[in-house]
Amino acid sequence: MSSGLSGPILIVEDDGDIREALQAFLEMEGYEVLTARHGREALQHLHRQPRPSLILLDMALPVMDGHRVLAARKETDGLQEVPAIILSAGMSAMNPRDRALYAANYNVSAFLKKPADPKQLVDLIERLALRPAGDSASAPA
Repeated sequence: MSSGLSGPILIVEDDGDIREALQAFLEMEGYEVLTARHGREALQHLHRQPRPSLILLDMALPVMDGHRVLAARKETDGLQEVPAIILSAGMSAMNPRDRALYAANYNVSAFLKKPADPKQLVDLIERLALRPAGDSASAPA
């Protein structure tokens, strides 16, 4: 599979089993992957080159939670353009209106419930890789 991404996918997940499974799956699909166990580590990756092209973000993280990662991303020049997919049971349970407001405020491309369907995840990554920068985000459940 050929990826349309210019940089690696950053998986931000504190659960080692989930993080390793996502990494192995995405690498099998042909993607370059970076991982972070908490938000502070994720921000370190976002400030390095090559910059990640996409973030898969759990929200309940130690050290710095996903919300704080999104807030820092929003306030940092150049990071707002990096698409973020929230991969979290809690956020996907939000009502559609609140989810849409959150997505618009923090430039979240999508919400996926854990455990994510692998095919749905790859389809979403490919759609985001092909979407021009600055396009309006969608927020599927």
